[in-house]
Amino acid sequence: MRLFIIALLLPLCLSACSDAATPNNNQLSPTPATLAKNNQATKLNPQTEVPATRDNIKKVHQQLQTQIADLNCDNSSQCKVLPVGSRACGGPSSYIVYSNKTANEQAVEKLTQQITRLESQFNAQNKMISICQHLTAPAAQCIENKCVKLESSATSVY
Repeated sequence: MRLFIIALLLPLCLSACSDAATPNNNQLSPTPATLAKNNQATKLNPQTEVPATRDNIKKVHQQLQTQIADLNCDNSSQCKVLPVGSRACGGPSSYIVYSNKTANEQAVEKLTQQITRLESQFNAQNKMISICQHLTAPAAQCIENKCVKLESSATSVY
């Protein structure tokens, strides 16, 4: 009986990611304006559309790291956590910790949204697959005047 149940449920478990990794052409097709911009040199700024390439994703990640490099804080309320990126099966690819004392919150949020959009488009365009494990949001705390990610106290985002 157990073997029958396993044989029945195994294909369902293995196919759980296949729908999420399949591109939806109606939602993720680049617009004509985006296609025109692909042929030009594009500045990577959160307000402009850039093509979803590994290099552009890496550049926006570098901009984000520059924005959040200074983790100085006076208290834990200044330490913020944001999801970044997009796994092919859904959910963020990682979480960042930053201090709103030293970083511009709006700029950080725009960059994280841009990375998430670019990774989602890249995954769809390249039919990427990933593990279907959803990450949980870590907590952040100000320790010795630095924002620190507390891995062991992760809270579920779902």
